[in-house]
Amino acid sequence: LLDLENMKRFENIVQFSDGIFLNITAFIVDKPTESKIRFRFDEGNFIFQKSPLDGKPLKNEITVPYPVPFKILSLFGNETLGSLDTVYLDEIVRISQGNKGSYFIFKRVEKLPTEEPLKEEIPTSLPSDAASATKLPVIICPQQFAIAEDYDELIQRLVTRGHSGVYTADLSRSEWLRLIPSTLTTDYWKGELKPGKALEFYYEALDRTYAKAKKMHPGSKINFVGHSIGGWILRSWLKDRLTPQEQANVASVTTLGTPHNPPPEGTIWTRFDQTRGLLKYVNQQSPGAYLKGVKYSCVVGNATRGNVDNLPNLNAIESAVAYVSYLPLCGNGNTDGDGIVPIETGLLEDDNCQRIIIEGAKHSGFLPSPGPSIKAPDDWYWYGAEECVDEWAHALL
Repeated sequence: LLDLENMKRFENIVQFSDGIFLNITAFIVDKPTESKIRFRFDEGNFIFQKSPLDGKPLKNEITVPYPVPFKILSLFGNETLGSLDTVYLDEIVRISQGNKGSYFIFKRVEKLPTEEPLKEEIPTSLPSDAASATKLPVIICPQQFAIAEDYDELIQRLVTRGHSGVYTADLSRSEWLRLIPSTLTTDYWKGELKPGKALEFYYEALDRTYAKAKKMHPGSKINFVGHSIGGWILRSWLKDRLTPQEQANVASVTTLGTPHNPPPEGTIWTRFDQTRGLLKYVNQQSPGAYLKGVKYSCVVGNATRGNVDNLPNLNAIESAVAYVSYLPLCGNGNTDGDGIVPIETGLLEDDNCQRIIIEGAKHSGFLPSPGPSIKAPDDWYWYGAEECVDEWAHALL
C-alpha cells in the first residue's frame, strides 16, 4: 500500500495465511519522484484475525508488535531508511524494486478498498505494454563520488523518452572509500594501477546492476551511459567482466564528459597521470570503440574556455577552474570544454565512434558530498538537463 498524496506512507503487508498478516509501516522522506521514493520504517505489527492454532475467526483482532525497535534504531543513522526504485510507471501501474532487491507492483485506486482483500487489488503479472516498450533499457555509470540518487532526474527523463527501464550502478558513498588502499601500493606510485583491483567496488556495483537489468529484461540488449570517469570505467568493465556472449548483448556505449584520452606524449603532464595508470590500462586493453557491433558515442560540452588572465575577478572563477582542470588533462588550459573535461580529451580517437559536441553543456549538475549531493540551480545546463538530454539521447537504441 503506497499513499503518496494524503498520508505520505508506505505499508508492506505480508499475508502468511488467511487472517494472519505482518504489516510494516514507513513514512515517506524527501519529495517523491516518479523514479524513486525514499522512506523510513517506523512500526511493525503481526495482525491475527484468525487463530494460528485452528484457523477459526477471533472475536477481537490481536496485534503483536514486530520485534524490531524501528524508532530507536532511527536515532543511530540510516539503519531504518529504505527506497523504492521505479522500473515501470504508467497511469495505472507502478513497478518498483526495493533497496534489498524485492519487487513491488502497485495498482492505482481512487480510494482504498474497505471490504475486499487488498491482495485482489494488486496485479500478479506485468502489464503487456511494459514488456513491449519502444526503447531498450539503460544502465548509468556514475561520476566519481556520485551515487544512484544523484541521477534520479536523468533516469526519469530517459524513462519518459520510452526506455523500458533505467538503472544506475548502485554505489554508496562509503564504497568510494575503498579507493584509499590502492594509494598505499607500489603500483600507485609507479603509475601502474589496474581497474579490476583499484576499482573493484565499482565493478561489483556494475555486476549487481547488470544482473538486475538482465533479470528484469530477459533477452534484451542494454544501453550503457557513462558519466565522467564512469565512461572509461565502463569501457574497462565491459572488457574485463563480460563474456563474449554477454558483450553481444551490449546495444550502445555513450559517454558524457569522459576524459578518455591521456595528455600528449612528451609533455610534463604525462608524468603526472591523475589516474595513476588506470586510464593507460583502459586504452591499452579496450582501445577506442573496442566492441564490434556496438554503437559508441562520445558526448562533450562546449561551455567554458579555460582562462586565468582575469583573476581575481569573481566572474572569472569558472574559467579559472576550467583552466586548472584542462591543463593536466590535455596540456593546454586555454581551450574549450565542459568546465572540467576539454573537448579533445572527451572524444575517443576512433572513426567508429559518433562524436557529439553540445554547445553550452556543463560537466555536472551536482557536487557530491558525504551527505546528499549539492544540486546546481534548476536552470543549470548540464548533460542531465531536460533540453541537453535531447541533444544526445538519440545515441541510445
